[in-house]
Amino acid sequence: MTTILEPERHQTPASKHRRPTFDKKSLPARYSGQMLYFLGAALIAGAVVHYPINPPLYAIICVVGAFVFLLGTIVNEFVLADERPGLRQAVSLVAFSLLLSFGVGLVGGGIQHFEQFPERSAWMTPVGLLMSYVAFVAKDSKGRWRHLVTPFAAGVVVLAALAWLGMTALAGTISSDGGSHDHGSTTQTPAERDQAPVEQDRPAEAPAEPAEDGHTSHSH
Repeated sequence: MTTILEPERHQTPASKHRRPTFDKKSLPARYSGQMLYFLGAALIAGAVVHYPINPPLYAIICVVGAFVFLLGTIVNEFVLADERPGLRQAVSLVAFSLLLSFGVGLVGGGIQHFEQFPERSAWMTPVGLLMSYVAFVAKDSKGRWRHLVTPFAAGVVVLAALAWLGMTALAGTISSDGGSHDHGSTTQTPAERDQAPVEQDRPAEAPAEPAEDGHTSHSH
């Protein structure tokens, strides 16, 4: 009985100085991706609601917020994703991610600053709610357009309608000038203008008394 001897296998020892691979599922990676999402949405939320106060400044903040949210989309959907989307899917993903960021910003800004901007917030909140749902359905990998005609979608529409009706009714009871939210503006509120001292006209100087010459003045 003969035995076949296998050739000796030379195993190369593992390198001790191998560079650690990037873990897509690690906590720092997931934190970075989500932080970019939330920070971008927060910047957009503040910009869209404060835009009338200082349009140039908050337009810049809105653009920066959209860029940050877009960066979060790239990190989460391209870098951390198991499968990278194709070119057509990538363009659609970026476009609807921006739409989602503005929808979230409208809802968040409208709710937070309803007291300061009641009329503006009354339409921002429901519009943002509908916008965010449509954008999420189009952006999500498992989302289909048929999800726009479902009981859940109908619930979103009803919620948006109730939000619009309720916030519009409450906005009618809140004066547009009821809350001071000027962030350092020098414009006085009506109450401050009422309390400001009114500069009165200087009283006319009394006529000089006639010189005492021993005679009384008679009008002729």
